[in-house]
Amino acid sequence: MVHISGPNGRDNPKRGIRTQALGIAWPASIEYILMTGIMLADTIFISRVGTEEVAGVSVAFTLIFMFVAVFNAVAIASTTVVAQAKGAGDFELGERGGAQSILLAVVLGLIAGSAGVALAGLTMKLMGLEGVAAASGATYMGTVMLSAPLYAIALTGGGVMRGVGDTRTPMTFTLIANSIKILLSALLVFGLLGLPALGVKGAALATVVGYGLNAVLVSVKVMRGFDGMRLNRLELFHPRPQLLKRIFALSVPVAGEQIIMRIGFVFYMRVVSALGTVALAANIMAMRLESLALTVGFGFTVASTTLVGQAVGAGDYDLAEKRANVTAQLSVFAMATMGAILLAVRKSVLEIFHPEPEVYGLALACLIIASFELIPLGFIFTYAGSLRGAGDTRSPMIVALVGTFVFRLPLVYLLALTFGLGLQGVWYGTLLDWIGRAVVIYAIFRSGRWRTRAFIRNSDGAARREGSLKKGEQT
Repeated sequence: MVHISGPNGRDNPKRGIRTQALGIAWPASIEYILMTGIMLADTIFISRVGTEEVAGVSVAFTLIFMFVAVFNAVAIASTTVVAQAKGAGDFELGERGGAQSILLAVVLGLIAGSAGVALAGLTMKLMGLEGVAAASGATYMGTVMLSAPLYAIALTGGGVMRGVGDTRTPMTFTLIANSIKILLSALLVFGLLGLPALGVKGAALATVVGYGLNAVLVSVKVMRGFDGMRLNRLELFHPRPQLLKRIFALSVPVAGEQIIMRIGFVFYMRVVSALGTVALAANIMAMRLESLALTVGFGFTVASTTLVGQAVGAGDYDLAEKRANVTAQLSVFAMATMGAILLAVRKSVLEIFHPEPEVYGLALACLIIASFELIPLGFIFTYAGSLRGAGDTRSPMIVALVGTFVFRLPLVYLLALTFGLGLQGVWYGTLLDWIGRAVVIYAIFRSGRWRTRAFIRNSDGAARREGSLKKGEQT
């Protein structure tokens, strides 16, 4: 059996785990912020073009990320595969698993990209847009989805690097690509420095360039080598059915979970919209501010997936559990701190939106509830990430499915509309849902069933058949 150790050794595991978790989490959190920067920048630039254009592009964002969820799931699976391979000391399997993950993501990216381009106009009509809004949304979506395979490479290659614990490199590449994208977007939208003013089309083309640059940077890095691994470019064109099947099996529940959450959000917003424009505006403002705090939790999700995956790959399940628990403690503390900050500055930050008095008061009430939501979310992010790192991607999906459609949506409807609590009822229902999910996801992890879901164990026979393990090696 192969054993692994943290940077401070295994004699003082808690100290080592904290150091590793924080080292992985903070770059991942910043990368999430940078990724949302593309949407924010395009919204700001296009708002100078026209309101109808902003409406169309906003709908396009939602639809694009429905497609992206598919190959983003492969990126998460790639982190699990590489983390467990590294923990097992089987770099050959890690390299092949990483290459096969990228191959699968590219194929899905081609399919999603083709569908997105072909359906751009139709989806805008189905979403109820007309005229300039529909044309703008179709233009943005149809152009950006051309880069779906490139974005798939960037996401999955980043997932491969996260599997070995390297979150700084993907963060750096995202920073470089996004900076160039934002600059190019400003030039092309407004026609600066002698370039044509392309409006919405210019913002979309800049996004394609940004995704393409990120894909190139990631590809060069993983093929040159990272932390003892180096992906062989020939492996990207050599499908290994057994390995692909196993990676696909890990990816499907993750994609399902993300799609469930997005569908649930559509129904959630339908309840909010039924409360009127004041409630809708207040809800959007509160959600935008809460989402900034959530980036901290996303970083610890990556940390728990990586650290637990490596320990499971090494066959050290006690260390995996310890890493999950310590990372959860850090996550909850960080999220509680963000909640306290949000509570303290809620009045001043809301004024950035220049809301009307009625909207301002309602948004303040929602932010108070939001500050308490962050604590159970700290549990959910970390233990869901731990389960994925162990190879159990089904349990988080099932929790999301039941929580969204059996618990949250009925509860939100009852509190907001039946009991007349309005928008605050929506947020109270969401808070109760998060608390319930935190309890359930923790109970699932404590049950220990994840100990039988290791990718390394389940793929061992397939890996041997395809020559990814040398004869006599142990995983």
